[in-house]
Amino acid sequence: MSIERGGIVAAWLLVGVVVVHAVLGFERTLRDGQLVLLELAPVDPRSLMQGDYMALRFAVDAQLPAGEPQPAYAYMHVGAEGRAVLAGTGSQPAVEPGVISMRIRRGDWGASIGPNAFFFEEGSAAVYERARWGGFRVAGNGTALLAALYDENLQLLGGNRR
Repeated sequence: MSIERGGIVAAWLLVGVVVVHAVLGFERTLRDGQLVLLELAPVDPRSLMQGDYMALRFAVDAQLPAGEPQPAYAYMHVGAEGRAVLAGTGSQPAVEPGVISMRIRRGDWGASIGPNAFFFEEGSAAVYERARWGGFRVAGNGTALLAALYDENLQLLGGNRR
C-alpha cells in the first residue's frame, strides 16, 4: 500500500472513531440524562405542520438575554414533574445543587434552548398537534437533546420512549 493510500485509510479511521464517539455520547445522554420539560411557545399556525416536522419555539427563549456578551448556559430549576423554569444564565455550567445547566443554541432565529423543529414519522402529524411541552434529556455538561413531545397533561405523544 502506498503512503497516500495509508494516509487516506488512517484519516477515514480517525473520522470513524470521532463519529462513533459522538454518537455514543448522544446515546448516553438519551439513556442517562435527566428529563427536563420546557413549555412550548405558540408558533405561526400556518407553519405549525410542514411535511414531516413541527416548527418549535420554547417559552423560555423569550426570557434569554439579548445583546453582548451572550451567555453560554441557561440555568433551570426543575420541579417534581420535570417542568423547568429559568433561574438565570451564565458562561459556565452551574455548580449549585438542584440547578440544571442547558447550553444555549444560537442561529438565524436567535438564541434558543432547543431546536426549531421536531421531526416525526410521515402521517402522524395529528398526534403531535396537542404538543405543549418539549421533553429534553440533559447531561451534566449541559448537552440537551430533545427526546419527545408531551401534551398539557404531560402525557407522552408518539412512540418515542426515551
